[in-house]
Amino acid sequence: MLGLGRQRGYTLLELMVTLGIVAILAGVAVPSFNGFIQTQRLRSAANDLTTSFNLARSESVKRNVDVLMAPSQVLWSDGWLVKLGDGSTLYESAKLNGVDVTASANSFTFQSNGRVTSSGTFSLEGVGGSTIAKCVRLKLSGGSVVDEGACP
Repeated sequence: MLGLGRQRGYTLLELMVTLGIVAILAGVAVPSFNGFIQTQRLRSAANDLTTSFNLARSESVKRNVDVLMAPSQVLWSDGWLVKLGDGSTLYESAKLNGVDVTASANSFTFQSNGRVTSSGTFSLEGVGGSTIAKCVRLKLSGGSVVDEGACP
């Protein structure tokens, strides 16, 4: 006599319940993940600016020349250039996606002693009505500070 063996596996009902739970969890996680992505974009942009400041400052001291930092096009959001006094480019940043950058000046010059001719602020804000913002302050000494929130 052949006995009925015990079958292994999941029923259709169990699979549908599991799929429903996964869909609900994904719906809750997606909005917070978008905020996380925006925060990381702003943090990356602030780090890129700070790195460019450090490059311009160190090269001005090393080469004993003025180094200019200016937007590569009209807007700082389109990227920026770090250039020597003779016009040769040391660094060109890529366009920033999802971040609006507003600076207090059109360019900044690092003198041969590492100081900046004028201090300034860079306001970094997320696009699309995001309330997340960062403020990068360039000090006269050539150093920079990154603050949470919009620039005052």
